[in-house]
Amino acid sequence: MQRNSFYKTNIKYLLFFLFCVFYESLSSIYIYLTPLFGVAFYYLLINIKNKEKYFQIFLVFLYILIFEVDKNFIPFSCIIFFLLYYFFLFERIEHFFNKKISKIFFHIINAYIGYYLTNLVLDYIFGYSIPNINFLYLLYIVVDTLISVVLFS
Repeated sequence: MQRNSFYKTNIKYLLFFLFCVFYESLSSIYIYLTPLFGVAFYYLLINIKNKEKYFQIFLVFLYILIFEVDKNFIPFSCIIFFLLYYFFLFERIEHFFNKKISKIFFHIINAYIGYYLTNLVLDYIFGYSIPNINFLYLLYIVVDTLISVVLFS
């Protein structure tokens, strides 16, 4: 009788998710730790069409929701931004750049800036208050780009 490895891989991803949530809570305490938003966003971009990774995609969306609540952004605004970005910009950017590193860098820059602008628009419409952008976003973009290049290249 053969064992099903489906449960083992899902448990592995669930444990990694719990580690990421713990790390994200540490990034709230130590502001120089990147919250890995760009890495999660890029992972969603490249794997959204992969039917075998639906559980991982669900965990990434859950991680981003925890990120939004923890960092005082508007909940579910990342889903709005992700859908707009994926359907209107992703393919154009993929065809524009030749090198994978430049694609990763551009997607992560767009993730942070576009996500902030989406929250700014939602703040204007609904009257929420969101955190101000500061120099740490530049650090987050650089670190997330380096992590993504190592993981996805």
